[in-house]
Amino acid sequence: MTMIRSFLSMAGLSLLLLLAANSASASSCKTYGAKATAGSEKSAKWFVMETIVQQVSWGLWPGWVANGKTPGYKVRGKRFKCRKSAGGSTCIGQATFCRIK
Repeated sequence: MTMIRSFLSMAGLSLLLLLAANSASASSCKTYGAKATAGSEKSAKWFVMETIVQQVSWGLWPGWVANGKTPGYKVRGKRFKCRKSAGGSTCIGQATFCRIK
């Protein structure tokens, strides 16, 4: 009986540690959004991402403009909803930035 309790305690502890690790990694991610209008849909999406990168950190912006990279962050879940407008195209977008440890 003692061995079973010990096993269950270890299993419970392992589960708690796993949940804590998952919540810690989830807390290092944040979703941002922006809206932009440009002459083309491609440009509007670029300006949406530029604005989002600025929200994350102005320190990322020069590198992102130069090469599209965001060192120290993994970008996931990029989504855009675009429509034609008087200025060309307007896009609303969002992306999740996760800090890489």
